[in-house]
Amino acid sequence: MPCIFIIATPTALIIMVLIYSPYMTMKKMAVLDAEKLKETYPIYDEPRLLIAGTTTFFVILLFFLHPLHHKDTAWIALIGAFLTIAFTNPHDVQDALRNHVEWDTLLFFAGLFVLVEVCADMGLLEAIGGALANVIRNQDENQQLSIAITLILWVSAITSAFLDNIPYTATMIPVVRILHEELPDTLPIKTLVWALSFGACLGGNGTLLGASANIVTAGIASGKGFNISFMNFFYPGMVATIVTTAIANLYMLVIYVWI
Repeated sequence: MPCIFIIATPTALIIMVLIYSPYMTMKKMAVLDAEKLKETYPIYDEPRLLIAGTTTFFVILLFFLHPLHHKDTAWIALIGAFLTIAFTNPHDVQDALRNHVEWDTLLFFAGLFVLVEVCADMGLLEAIGGALANVIRNQDENQQLSIAITLILWVSAITSAFLDNIPYTATMIPVVRILHEELPDTLPIKTLVWALSFGACLGGNGTLLGASANIVTAGIASGKGFNISFMNFFYPGMVATIVTTAIANLYMLVIYVWI
C-alpha cells in the first residue's frame, strides 16, 4: 500500500500534469459563496433526498458486508435502485428509466463482459496463466521469486488494460496457488498475490476498457458534450500504467527479494 499511496499515485499525477500542461490555464479561483450556491442549486424535495441517501447508505454498507451475507452485489444494487425509484418517483418510472439511466454505458459493459467470458471459456486466460507457470518453473531456484514477481505483475497489467481484470484475476488465483504449492520455499503465496493485485489494479489505468470507472467517466463526459475516445485515453493512460507498474515492480523486488 505505501507503494501506491506514497510513490505511484503522486507519480501518476505528475505525469498527467506534464502531459496536459499545454492545455491548462492558470486563473485565480473565484470566492465560493455558500449561500449563493444554495440559491443556485436548491434542494427541492428533502424527504426524497433522505430516502435516496438512506438507500444508498445501506447499499454501500451491504457491499462492505459481502463476506458475511455472500449475496451478489449486482442484486443489492438493483434492489436499491428499484426501491429508490419506487419511493421517490413511483408515478413516473418510465421517465426515470428513460432519461436518468446511462443505458449506453450499461450496454457497453454487458457486451464487454460477454466478450471477456467468451475469451475465458475458450481458454485464453488459462493459456496465459499456464504459460506463466511453465516459464517460472523452468528458472533457477534463486531467480524464481524475482522472475515470478516481474512476470505476474507485467502480464497482469497488460492483460487487465485490455480485458476486464475480474475474470483474469479469478483465473490466475488457482495458478498462483499451484505455483506456491509446488515451490513453497521459493514462492510465498502472499508475494505472488500482491504481484497479481498490483498488476490487475494498475493495468486498469492503461486503456478506456481497463476499468469500470474509466467507462463510466467517459459515458458521463459524453453526456455533457466532452467525448473521450479510446486513443485520447490510451496515450496518458498507458504512460501512467507503464511508469507505475515499473515502480510497483521495483518496490516488490526491494521488499520481497533484495532485502
